[in-house]
Amino acid sequence: MKIRPLSAGLTLVMLCAVATATSVQAFSQPSAEPASAAVPVDCTPAPANPTTDNVADYRLDTNVVAPGRWSYQSVSGNATGLLGKGGSGVFAADEWAADVKKPEHAWFVKADGSIGTDDRAISETYTVADQADGKNLHLSGTFESPGGRFRVLLAHDGDSAVTAGPFTELYTYTGKAASFDLDLVASKGDDLLFVSDQVTTWWVPGKLKATITTELAPQTATVTATPGPGAIRSGNTVQLASATKDACIRYTTDGSDPNSSTTAKPYRGPIAITADTGLKTVAAATGSAPSVVADLPFVLNEPFRAFAGENQGTQTGLVAGVQWDRMDFDWGSIEPAKGQIDQAALAEYVRQFTLAKSHGITILPVLGYTAGWAANRTGYSYEFHGKTYVYGPVKSENNGQFTRQLVTKDAHGNVLSTKDVQTSIGRTPPQNPDDWKSFVKLAVDTLKPLGITYFQVWNEAYPGSGFWEGGMDQYMTDIQLPAAKIIHDNGVKLVYGGWICGAPLSEYIALLDKYKAWQGIDVYDVHYMPIGTMQTIYAAAQKRGIKNPAVWQTELGFTTEDKFVADIYPRVFHWALSKGGNDLDRFKLLYFAEWSPDDPAAYGYNRTLRSGNNLSPKGKTLVTLANLLRGAKAETYDNFTTTPELKPELNEALSTANGFRLDDKRLVLAIDLKRQNQANIFEDPNTGDTIHLGFGEPTMTVTLKDVRNVKSLDRVDLYGNRTPLQWKSSGHDTIQVEVPIIDPDPIVKALNQTEQEDVFYLSLVQN
Repeated sequence: MKIRPLSAGLTLVMLCAVATATSVQAFSQPSAEPASAAVPVDCTPAPANPTTDNVADYRLDTNVVAPGRWSYQSVSGNATGLLGKGGSGVFAADEWAADVKKPEHAWFVKADGSIGTDDRAISETYTVADQADGKNLHLSGTFESPGGRFRVLLAHDGDSAVTAGPFTELYTYTGKAASFDLDLVASKGDDLLFVSDQVTTWWVPGKLKATITTELAPQTATVTATPGPGAIRSGNTVQLASATKDACIRYTTDGSDPNSSTTAKPYRGPIAITADTGLKTVAAATGSAPSVVADLPFVLNEPFRAFAGENQGTQTGLVAGVQWDRMDFDWGSIEPAKGQIDQAALAEYVRQFTLAKSHGITILPVLGYTAGWAANRTGYSYEFHGKTYVYGPVKSENNGQFTRQLVTKDAHGNVLSTKDVQTSIGRTPPQNPDDWKSFVKLAVDTLKPLGITYFQVWNEAYPGSGFWEGGMDQYMTDIQLPAAKIIHDNGVKLVYGGWICGAPLSEYIALLDKYKAWQGIDVYDVHYMPIGTMQTIYAAAQKRGIKNPAVWQTELGFTTEDKFVADIYPRVFHWALSKGGNDLDRFKLLYFAEWSPDDPAAYGYNRTLRSGNNLSPKGKTLVTLANLLRGAKAETYDNFTTTPELKPELNEALSTANGFRLDDKRLVLAIDLKRQNQANIFEDPNTGDTIHLGFGEPTMTVTLKDVRNVKSLDRVDLYGNRTPLQWKSSGHDTIQVEVPIIDPDPIVKALNQTEQEDVFYLSLVQN
């Protein structure tokens, strides 16, 4: 089994300034299931199959190759070498380091399964026990890292005391998170190498969790769930089953092992899911070994989660439990030569999309880019902004680039310049548009059965963007319109490929008018635009007969502004809810990007939701906002007043207050006060009154109407710190409260002071 390494996401080439200058989802106990006698609860399983894993069997005393144990090695080609024990400071006695003089530059392996390397290959190696000769081995596990390549190799050397190549490649993956599930027949002396190399930064930590099972006894079939794991509506039930006849099932909801945990319950009937619930299940049948423990995560499908997303996340959980991610579905990887489909690459995409779905994540596939063999090599031309660009035949190809002559002419045909240029092969228009159509059809046929209903066509197709080396007319006729027909003929939906922030929005509208393309696009998508442009597109679509337009920004952010999420997301979420309807997919914001190294010199540092292993300030603010806006039902709440007066605003330069009612029992107000000059003054434009936001203990008055039986009212800061507030009645079902503006927490206070605005929330709970 060989799987081609695939890109984990999109690469941003062109960025624009937007108008404004760890916690992941928790799993809770489901409600009790009804009693039933349909499933037996008392089985006598055979002894568990012999297993070994890289953490439990870690040894500190020696590092040797021996039957039934793990060793730690460097790998170079077909040669291996054992790592030496040593190091100091953070590289203490529980680690292996290759260079004791400079341990910070070395490989290392920790007892918890963490590994570290620079650009060299390091392997955690398991030598198969002699008694497993001729038996089936089952390998399963995960590898997580911020970047690099991960491989599983087999050394079939017949010697239990050495590890020698050549190696058979069982699995390979390039990216941040891999899950593997492999079977093979073992031979005496076989070594299984779990290799990390080709890292994307100077030093990258990663963690392997591998379990190796020798199947000496029949194994009970793994537990499955109906519906399958993933997003689910609150109150829906889940049924568990094993394909093994008369199997008994046990499960836990607290993350513990159902084989041994005292909290494990026997499964007797459907389980109602009323909160995020992580089921761990195991099945056993009399005379058979227990099944592999199955992780079956369920997350509640909620409006804010469906509204929010990110780019380049993991398939097993996004920041704050948001439910949308986005990744390339790459033509060249899938079809490396005309008509030759790389089935292993296709299977890897299917695995990633399926894994994401099981964790409640929907991936938006970006269909692109031109396969190398399909790119135009004979020459082409296009007109753009009053000039004609004529690309000649390809002169040479090197490192993914064409070298060809470019002649630029003015509107009268006069030659303005002639020069040789390099252009991206993958961003070149296809020679034959029919080849592109075949790829789009393959993408839809592959992903639609997985429940994927939205397909994005290309990314930021525009001259000069770095993603398209052609004209917009050529893009519409050869790429966009043919893809739209194929996608709609197959009953799924098309997302425009992100109108780039460097191009006028009026040009986007004019382009869709020119090709009468409004009806052929299900989602109008822009990138890094001021959020008010979403209303502009919405209104333009309605004017052209689209009753309920869908408008997304599938890339925004990538900013150093730590309060960007807290400022922007409540404004757009309120605007989206104000449009009414129950379709959770009409409006979305996907932050770019999820992760960057925690290194000031790294690309993307301080611009992403995670920095290394930790949430960035932007990630923390997203967690706070998502926790506040949890709920199966969300609607706008506008029956309030503030002094100074604030109201919903899409204009990011203005102060705003946006109210939400959640599950008919909670209210949340998101308040954003912009400091209007260097003296930190906020002026109420209606009364002329002022508040000095840096002097004394300023407050604002908030009056909340249509509230009953108030249980609690808290001020919540950007990082989720709560301050209980005292309120007073000011009329029928109306309360009034004085809200401190300055944050009591010094870290959050400094954050607000730095960016010249104060963002905080009010959270009210009714009995």
